[in-house]
Amino acid sequence: MGAKGLAKNEELDKLLQDSFGVTDIPADAPAIVDPARHYELAEQLKSLGYRMYVSVVATHYLAQPAGKTGPETPEHYEVATLLRKTGPGAPVAAWRCKVEIGGALASLVPLFAGADWQEREQYDLVGVRFEGHPDLRRLMMPEDWEGHPLRKDYAIDTACTPWR
Repeated sequence: MGAKGLAKNEELDKLLQDSFGVTDIPADAPAIVDPARHYELAEQLKSLGYRMYVSVVATHYLAQPAGKTGPETPEHYEVATLLRKTGPGAPVAAWRCKVEIGGALASLVPLFAGADWQEREQYDLVGVRFEGHPDLRRLMMPEDWEGHPLRKDYAIDTACTPWR
């Protein structure tokens, strides 16, 4: 098994190594791909039969000083994308991109209609911008809501009418 219970995908690993120069393919997480090549990877995978847009999940990471756990890391997002071929036992292709705060990741809506609301959700709740998205606006929070509630720096006790 590969990343978080996903079966090892040798087709994806070969593509990442041969065409995208990815040399670090961890056994326990999706490989990290240059954000500038995110769209190109999705395009190539679609041409290989990965036609189902499964998920996009963003995580916010605060800056970490150098220490026992490794070198200093700046505040950033990690955005994981999963595509799948269809049919029983079909493989899943998963990868991550590190996106700097204030940066953006190319929207996959032009390739996969199913990316539309999922990218909007990640924008709304985490704050990741998807460049080229046709309608990047809040999806779950009110339009006048300040901030993104799933960021690590978001105050847990933020008042939320009518609940608090």
